[in-house]
Amino acid sequence: MKKVFLTGANGFIGLNIARSLIESGYRVKAWVRPLSDIKFLNSMNVEICRGDLKNKDALVEAMMDCDYVIHTAGNTSCDKKDLPALTEVNVMGTKAIVESAIDAGIKRLVYTSTTSTLGSKKEKNNGADESESLKGFRADSPYGQTKQIAENIVLDANKNGLETIILNLAEVVGAFDHNLQWGRMVLAINQDRLPFVPPGGGSFCSATDAAMAHVNALTMGRCGEKYIISGADHSFKEFLEEINQQVQKPCEFPDVNYFNLWFRARLYEFLPWIFKTKPLVEAYRIRVFGGHHYFDSTKAKKELAYQTSSLKKMVRECVEWYSLNGFIKQV
Repeated sequence: MKKVFLTGANGFIGLNIARSLIESGYRVKAWVRPLSDIKFLNSMNVEICRGDLKNKDALVEAMMDCDYVIHTAGNTSCDKKDLPALTEVNVMGTKAIVESAIDAGIKRLVYTSTTSTLGSKKEKNNGADESESLKGFRADSPYGQTKQIAENIVLDANKNGLETIILNLAEVVGAFDHNLQWGRMVLAINQDRLPFVPPGGGSFCSATDAAMAHVNALTMGRCGEKYIISGADHSFKEFLEEINQQVQKPCEFPDVNYFNLWFRARLYEFLPWIFKTKPLVEAYRIRVFGGHHYFDSTKAKKELAYQTSSLKKMVRECVEWYSLNGFIKQV
């Protein structure tokens, strides 16, 4: 039975991957930070290793009995003030993982990246593919920039005998979202506290489907290639309406001046002392959510047997998991 070394295993994506690996017959060695809460991992049959991404000696030792590596650990902040932390985790952490994998004789490494490193298109069902270059204001994101550097580190590792594949995930929705990514919208609607309705749209993918793409990438696909993991193209309003329908609670969809919302968040970055409270969302993310950014996963479907789910299905998986784990009352 093959063993997979999985970083970020207690995160949203990592937990879904751990479950899919086990269901697919793999053994999992989960690398988590020393003080991480692993209550959701504890219910899975995985081997826990605690450590820091900077400790290369410990990483090599932990990888020695593994066949593959899946590296999901990362910092997702879009705040330029967090660039040092982003660089430490996304760049230096990835460099340590790649070098350790080479030293440990790992066959293949799958890296979890983001569509924030790729250019997008505005048309539904006609999204950007892996060749679309990043440009415009999205190219200024410190998150996207550090993930791009990390991608280059991963791809360069092919020259040293490590087969690498990069998965560029779009907007992920589903179970195990305990650190409140898009799932925070489920909580907001459940509590009738939706702060605003973004006028834009994006590509959504099921966390379960994205996890299986990682599992398949261990043995499928071409090394040195990038694969977009997207799926259902919807406006953000459609996404929120689907949540509202499944939560089955009344919720007001506020009519907010979106430009003013962005301007306030932008002003906060320069003059934070004039505000009583911090904006709920960073100015960069508000601007992203104001546009339409769609992506095409045809390549992953052909080469990784990637399958996509409907928006209804992925929202249901998220809502049901939140209900079962006490985030919201049973629906």
